[in-house]
Amino acid sequence: MTSSLPGALQVYKLCERCALRQPLRPEAFEVVEGGACYVCGGLLDLIPGMGKKAARLVKRHDFRTFAVGVSMPEGVQEREDELRSDLKLKGTETIKTQASNEIARILASATRRRVEKMRPDVTVLADFGSGEPSATSRPVYFYGRYSKPAKVSQRRELCRHCSGAGCPKCRMTGLQKRPSVEGEVGKKLGGYCGSEKVVFTWLGSEDRESKVLSPGRPFVAEVKNPVKRKVPRKFTARFRGGQVAVSSGRMLKSKPVGLPKFRFVTRIWCRASSKLEPERVSELRRAFRRAEVEFDRPHDRPTVKRVYRAKGQAEGRSLVVEAEMDGGLPVKRFVSGELVSPSVSEVLGVRVFCKNFDILRVTQIGALKF
Repeated sequence: MTSSLPGALQVYKLCERCALRQPLRPEAFEVVEGGACYVCGGLLDLIPGMGKKAARLVKRHDFRTFAVGVSMPEGVQEREDELRSDLKLKGTETIKTQASNEIARILASATRRRVEKMRPDVTVLADFGSGEPSATSRPVYFYGRYSKPAKVSQRRELCRHCSGAGCPKCRMTGLQKRPSVEGEVGKKLGGYCGSEKVVFTWLGSEDRESKVLSPGRPFVAEVKNPVKRKVPRKFTARFRGGQVAVSSGRMLKSKPVGLPKFRFVTRIWCRASSKLEPERVSELRRAFRRAEVEFDRPHDRPTVKRVYRAKGQAEGRSLVVEAEMDGGLPVKRFVSGELVSPSVSEVLGVRVFCKNFDILRVTQIGALKF
């Protein structure tokens, strides 16, 4: 095979599409039927059918914009590169670009949707090796607040028998069967959007035994590969023995890069090592009036949080404390004094431990960052 142009003109047999794509006149090559084409071997003849398949595939999706990617069998792009190198041609459009543009035109005409290459709602991959297209959707992001009853954990809990590895007890899921906010709300969001995977980000957490009262704790959910892109502003996930309610919902324009700070009001049921005197309990009001509390975080730098108010009511060794504090200050440690100072135990001068607590209100400080 010679590299000089005149002697090479009859070496490369190209279909009309591949010949027109090169920066020479079509007559500079021997134009053949698609199956005999040196570059595509007839693959470009599949474009109309691939476009129709793609249009049927995305018909069930809710989208405004789309993009088309192309996967060619090994050797197709390399043969075009070899041809252009041998003939010293500086082409602009490649075979993959041509196929992508033609399929995109078919899709735009069939769906009345527009091409958007930067942030498309749906991306179609036309696989010319298998002859089949596939579609993936850009995730949707949902902000809401959840409230829950006691005995419902925030996150799904690992199976106690296999620690998440999967076993017959958990039907190979690696998870406990008990309800959780993540599991129940995730199923609802997945049902609304036609998605099989939902990833949550929480503004704080609480114990499984804790109630979270309305309006609830904020969260952000990333719904992956959705078919639909809308979620109701409020909904309820019901299960045997209770329900998780979601309110204040809204769709987000993109994934947040930063979460806001927050403060919360909690009611804490405590038990002291000895009888508590009412006069001593009243010290909680004075000690925790916008008080700075140091939290010596394990495996991290110490941090300072603020307790805005606290009050207590005692009967014998039993104590109920209501307090408002910054997010990130552990309630149980705030009571016991473990790595936290000052604490309820420190102010009262006796050992106090937290039996359980509820979340009465969560106040978001600032906005999500994008």
